[in-house]
Amino acid sequence: MVTEQSIDNISPSSEKNVKQWYVVHTASGAEKRIKEDMLRKIAKQKMTDFFEDILIPVFGVSEVKRGKNVKVEKKLMPSYILIKMNMTDKSWHLVKNISGVTGFLGSKTTPKALTESEIQNIFNNLEAEAKEAKNSKLYEVGEIVTVTDGPFETFMGTVEEIDQEKNRLKVSVAIFGKATPIELNFNQVKKND
Repeated sequence: MVTEQSIDNISPSSEKNVKQWYVVHTASGAEKRIKEDMLRKIAKQKMTDFFEDILIPVFGVSEVKRGKNVKVEKKLMPSYILIKMNMTDKSWHLVKNISGVTGFLGSKTTPKALTESEIQNIFNNLEAEAKEAKNSKLYEVGEIVTVTDGPFETFMGTVEEIDQEKNRLKVSVAIFGKATPIELNFNQVKKND
């Protein structure tokens, strides 16, 4: 269940150090800059007691770019930042006035705090995505694999390209003595020992 707290109706008791998780919507691709701006503004205005954590949920994946394996970060929730904060007029305005912040989850004047189960679901999803990304790093460019399914079953070939998002490989197999690239799903090949 999502709790609501209207900015206009913040009671004196909410001025105490009660921190909850909130979701902030941001401009696309600006999450890191916005987080850095928030941290600077929080420090400058001496409001560190109002904020506990600012997170951009990301996980690392390996991708092939220009024929090389590189590690990149993928956002679990693009254009969103999670903030654990004490919601007051002052802290709300600090976050809302950061360039690139379009608002909190909820209405314009009523930010919605996440429940513990909702935040736990987000962390579980992040962990599952990271595990899946790690598992999808099963193959590397240049690796020799055996086709286990389809018309080229039992053929051996060399991995030329990896498409992590579609879980597909481009494998070069020898057909009539000529190297021929074919596209296969991850589950249609196996590593050679």
